[in-house]
Amino acid sequence: MPCLKIMTNLSKNKIPVDFVEKIIPILAKSVRKPEEKFVCIISGDNPIHMFGDSKSPGAVATLESIGNLGTDENKIIIQALSVFIKKELGIVPERFFLTFYDLEKYNVGVSGTTVDTFE
Repeated sequence: MPCLKIMTNLSKNKIPVDFVEKIIPILAKSVRKPEEKFVCIISGDNPIHMFGDSKSPGAVATLESIGNLGTDENKIIIQALSVFIKKELGIVPERFFLTFYDLEKYNVGVSGTTVDTFE
């Protein structure tokens, strides 16, 4: 159950209403997991200071996944997401900061239990 959380300093009204629906197929392809497994949230109007600049449009994000992350995989994911973020939000790749978290099944909970119990 991969989860992408994005915080941006763009105002909420500049985030396309269909942003989440449009990013899910990009995530599914680059993370190699089914679309229906993804959770995604984007939050606007967040003060962000990045690389000595707090005025330019920027975004800070985390991607959490049980597997399918790693040295080579993360390069593919950041490339795909950077292109999408630039196209949809106008945020250049140099102002998009993404951290990756490869989680263990026992560290993810849903439906009142942890994912390791679904095996």
